[in-house]
Amino acid sequence: MNKVFFHTCILIFIAIIASSIGAFLVSSHFLLNFVNISFYIALFFILIGGFLFIFQNGFFNVTIYAFQRVFGTNKKIDSLIEEVEEPVDKKERIYKTYSFKWTYPICITGIVLGLFSTLISFTILM
Repeated sequence: MNKVFFHTCILIFIAIIASSIGAFLVSSHFLLNFVNISFYIALFFILIGGFLFIFQNGFFNVTIYAFQRVFGTNKKIDSLIEEVEEPVDKKERIYKTYSFKWTYPICITGIVLGLFSTLISFTILM
C-alpha cells in the first residue's frame, strides 16, 4: 500500500505541475485554465487507468485468444523457424490475468484530480 500511495503522490504532483505550466502559458484567467487543464489530465488518467484495470482483470482474454486462433501462423512454419514450445492449455490462455503496478495509482490520481478540479470550479469560480 505504501508504494501505491507513493506512486499516486508522484502522479498528482506531476499533473499539478503540468496544469500550472499549461495555465501560465495561456495569458489570462489562470485559475480557470488551471481547473480546465487539470480536469483534462484527470480524464486522461481515468481512461488509461480504467483500460489497464479492465485489461488486468482479463476482460479481453477471449478476444485475444480468438485473434490468435484466427490470425495465428502455420504450425509447420513456426516449428522450422523457432524451437517447438509446449502447447498452452485453452483455459490457461483464457483465464490468464496480468498485473500492472501503475494501474491503481493512475486510477486514484484521475479520481482525485477530477474531484479536486470539480471542487475548485464549484467553490472558487462560481
